[in-house]
Amino acid sequence: MPRSICRNKHNKNNKRNKFITVAFSLALVFAVWAIAARLVGKDILLPGPVTSFRALAGMMRQPQFWSNYWTSFLRGLTGFGIAFVSGTFMGMLTGLNASVGALFRPVLAAIRSTPSMSFILLALIWFRSETVVLFVTFMVVFPIVAQNVAEGTAQIDRDLIDMAGVYKVSSWRVLWEIRVPAMLPYLAAAAATGIGLTWKVLISAEVLASPVLGIGAQMDRARVFLNTPEVFAWTAVVVITGFLFDWVLDTVVRKKLFFWK
Repeated sequence: MPRSICRNKHNKNNKRNKFITVAFSLALVFAVWAIAARLVGKDILLPGPVTSFRALAGMMRQPQFWSNYWTSFLRGLTGFGIAFVSGTFMGMLTGLNASVGALFRPVLAAIRSTPSMSFILLALIWFRSETVVLFVTFMVVFPIVAQNVAEGTAQIDRDLIDMAGVYKVSSWRVLWEIRVPAMLPYLAAAAATGIGLTWKVLISAEVLASPVLGIGAQMDRARVFLNTPEVFAWTAVVVITGFLFDWVLDTVVRKKLFFWK
């Protein structure tokens, strides 16, 4: 009982310390931002936090804001989802079969080394503006997921697989109780990296493709009209969304879904 109490107290202290650290970091960022904006003295060049969030509050009261936000949100999730599922399948193939791995590993390395801007420019030539974002997101996230899953598959203890074969354990149990737990840390790392890249590439593609709806398109329109506070406001929306995804991955994926451990 005393050990349990000490453990709970330790966890509470860790959470409190983490909260204080995050709060201090955010306060420092906003303080530096406010001081820099005051020194510049022109909102058209560098609006301060108050001006930017006032612009965000005004934007959020307009129906167009939510239309643009959810359009980009769904584009990002769709592109990431397709890339994640495809990358997981490809990673398992390359990790389980040496011949397949030797065949596709150079292809994945080439895709991973290609600048995202190259994908965006080519997609602008090949596809409609709405499809550009999905294509670019897929090409950036897919090789990362495939490589992580391939590494996770290769790390599986072969002795466990052989022992399962000796005792005639079903393929489904081998997959669910041996292979999946071994790949989970790699899948989580791929998801965290992929989500972060998805938002960056998504906005870049929307800025250049200029679809009818989308955060990137609205940021570009704000730039054209020199509405810098609105550009900062949309940037804050993207950053907050990224933090929310990180929180979901940290609290759900890493803590709740790792029940095998």
